[in-house]
Amino acid sequence: MKARTWRGVSPTQLAVGLFTLFLALFVGLFAYYVTQGIERQHERFADRSSYAAKVVSANTFWIWEVAIQTLRLADVELGETIFSEPDKMALLLNDLPAGTEIYIVDAAGNMVYSTISGAERVSVDDRGYFQAVKSGRPFYTSALLQSKITGESIFVVSKRVERGGAFAGAIMLSFPESLLQEIFATVDLDPGSTISLIRNDGQLMARHPPAGEPVDMKNHVLFTEYLLSSPEGTYVSAVSPVDGVARVVSYKTVPGTPIIALASIATDEAWDQFQRGIIILILIVSPVLIGLVLGCFWIISLLNKASRRSEELQASVDLNTMLFREIHHRVKNNLQSVQALVRMQDMPETAKRDLQSRFAAMAAMHEHIYMADRYEDIDAKEFIPAILREVVRAYGSDAELQLNIASMAVDRDHATPLALLLSELVTNAFKHALPEGGGLITVELSPREDGLANLVVRDNGPGMTEPVPSKSMGMRLINGIVAQMGGTYAFRNENGTVFEAQIALSIKARSVAEKVASQA
Repeated sequence: MKARTWRGVSPTQLAVGLFTLFLALFVGLFAYYVTQGIERQHERFADRSSYAAKVVSANTFWIWEVAIQTLRLADVELGETIFSEPDKMALLLNDLPAGTEIYIVDAAGNMVYSTISGAERVSVDDRGYFQAVKSGRPFYTSALLQSKITGESIFVVSKRVERGGAFAGAIMLSFPESLLQEIFATVDLDPGSTISLIRNDGQLMARHPPAGEPVDMKNHVLFTEYLLSSPEGTYVSAVSPVDGVARVVSYKTVPGTPIIALASIATDEAWDQFQRGIIILILIVSPVLIGLVLGCFWIISLLNKASRRSEELQASVDLNTMLFREIHHRVKNNLQSVQALVRMQDMPETAKRDLQSRFAAMAAMHEHIYMADRYEDIDAKEFIPAILREVVRAYGSDAELQLNIASMAVDRDHATPLALLLSELVTNAFKHALPEGGGLITVELSPREDGLANLVVRDNGPGMTEPVPSKSMGMRLINGIVAQMGGTYAFRNENGTVFEAQIALSIKARSVAEKVASQA
């Protein structure tokens, strides 16, 4: 039989279950930590890129407003003819970012004035920013383009100039793409991050780091999805349309302008650092986890050994129990055989009955022990009735037997003496007090405070008319048994014969009683 614990679960199963629970808890906590780390990393990306996009938007709005005001002032300064005092134009650039240039062209797109020398040989008739205002738009913002004069990457804001209600030319302000470098320095973004200006039709206007060539983003998710739902927000771009790098992108429409400001944070390096942190954490906790696994296997090994040892011990106990049962069963059978032999002997009937009742008491005691599988202590409340029923049956009396037995433990060293004592007392009552049959015999057993038991056997016969002979076989047996059980007894007349004894039902009770007696 295997060792079992709570609800039939073996110690090994319990250990495996607990280890699995702890491992699942560890994995769950680790997964929770990683998930929370990923979420916090996303939040940090979103917060930083959103802040940067707002900074870029604010700067762009300022540049746009100053550019529009500058273009209007330039239109006023030109007077009735666009050829009047053009040198005053250079003073208008004082409030604009460094690198900003101003151009004035006539209705044919020929350069009239520029803050860059050598521009007079250039025609802008083919440029979109000229064609747009020529066709009637008051202002226009170009996409990223390459300057015909310097070869730099620029974007242009142009204004239509009218005189007498007719198109007379255009004024343009060109901004170098490099102006975003100054703005980039103020937002403190990580290497690999970018800021950009995009026209609301998807054309790239400027970018830092520079894109190097025009980019059309009208089919990008920024225009097909995000701008359709909100003028500002943040999204994850797995592949940049410019350089293919994964970034977290925040965008914000610049109020009152056709421009969208973008700020994006490169995530690859940050995620690499995060993964390295996870790997370092795994390396730190791995020894603990490995120790837990090895400890669990060691515990399981010990539990298996203990379980096998327990099974061996249980098998030994079962074998011993079987042998004890067999011994008690054989003793009971042998006593019954002796009873049968006694019945066949040619001896006085009274002697036969005395022997048979004693053998019946001992046989009943052995039968009760092996039937109940109790080899240490037996319960007097179950044990005594079984004994006395066999005595009454063996003696063949029709007297009534009344029992008042308390539940008390009787150890194996005192079971046989108690059975013989009760057999002798009840047999004497049948023989001397109730020889004609009938009558009442009462047996009482109750605990005492000193650890002994109080045994009372009484009958409702005529009582004792003379002292009990101390040399008789019955009295010698009673004297020896009571002494063996560490007790005392007395007979008295009280509406019949009363036997009362104070006896120990176990070795422990006898030692306690002797200790109390010595202290008294």
